[in-house]
Amino acid sequence: MNLLVFPTPEATAQAAAEAFADAAQEAVKARGAFHVALSGGSTPKLMYRALREMVADVPWRAVHVYFSDERSVGPESPESNSRLAYDELLAHVPVPETQIHRMEGERRPLEEAASAYAALLPERLDVVLLGMGDDGHTASLFPDTAALTAGGRVTANWVPKLDTGRLTFTYDEINAARERWLLVTGAGKADVLRQVAAGKGDSPVAGVRDPVWFVDEAAAGELAR
Repeated sequence: MNLLVFPTPEATAQAAAEAFADAAQEAVKARGAFHVALSGGSTPKLMYRALREMVADVPWRAVHVYFSDERSVGPESPESNSRLAYDELLAHVPVPETQIHRMEGERRPLEEAASAYAALLPERLDVVLLGMGDDGHTASLFPDTAALTAGGRVTANWVPKLDTGRLTFTYDEINAARERWLLVTGAGKADVLRQVAAGKGDSPVAGVRDPVWFVDEAAAGELAR
């Protein structure tokens, strides 16, 4: 398990931001562009704020931004992952607008939005940034939902416990990326993280292959048990 533990959520986010800068520089040097999928959530939000202070460290003009999942809302909704990323990061750095590719969460049926998004993805993403919920979901791959066995690259997923649909990368798309990063903070994530580390349980996050875990001490608190 590739586990990096930091004292606080802020330190975790800072480390992920520094890794983002390094990965972007390496990708641009090797292939001329950096294709990254962003995520919603509180820890990525802290990372976005850290990246705003690192404008000179990232080759933003060569960054192409995608999203690993989206709620079934438009870009103006406060619930939108793309709006979070735009407000906290993308509005503050010189990424060309034409290189920001949001999921159309407002499009109906959601299956059409999933197909359209799959068609615009690059051949292979460099990094997929992910979070994890207390129930072990990642992206919008929730327990006991159809997306857990979906093929293709992007799928629409009905989440009964939330009574709503989501757009999400499939496992195939996540695991095809050059790197997968999981940003996990807070004591509420500790039990799921312990189970995954032990190879036990069936949390959706366990389907992410060989991720780099950026976690804080609270999330890692049960790993010694």
